[in-house]
Amino acid sequence: MINATASVPSYSADYALTDGQSLYATMMLLMMERHGIYETQLRADYASMQARNNLLKDMNSALATLRAERPNDDKTVKAYGAFVDSQGKTRSVYEFMQANGIAIEKIKDDVYGIQAEFDAAINNLKAAIDSANSEGQMAVISLQGLLDKLNQVTQLTSNVLSKDEKAKEAVIGNIR
Repeated sequence: MINATASVPSYSADYALTDGQSLYATMMLLMMERHGIYETQLRADYASMQARNNLLKDMNSALATLRAERPNDDKTVKAYGAFVDSQGKTRSVYEFMQANGIAIEKIKDDVYGIQAEFDAAINNLKAAIDSANSEGQMAVISLQGLLDKLNQVTQLTSNVLSKDEKAKEAVIGNIR
């Protein structure tokens, strides 16, 4: 698992050739630098996905609360209710939806609604959940691409190390 708080070592091949390093050493520095860049991107994407997952959990909890609190007739006025979010805090459904830009309560600006307002809020929340799920799917595809690039860099690094070792063995063999 990728640790989102770990620090990435800084490698630079900017002056490697001018400092007299071998071509293999320079290639290794370049690949290590590229590896660090990909790791940083993966950590950022991981943190973004975790935040999206928490938002989806909260949205689903709010949706369940709206469904449970929904009045059975057009005349009854009820509060939108509250739910426990992914952080363990009790939150008002109304305030949660307002804070996340999800439309709720068109007739009056209060925390109470009738059946039609609950239905509209439920539909708006479902649409927001669908949108967040779509964004999540795109993020997974992006994450897979980054992981493929990271694996390619790792494989290339392994190949360069192997070739360097073989070249050194050949030189040593020629000296003997």
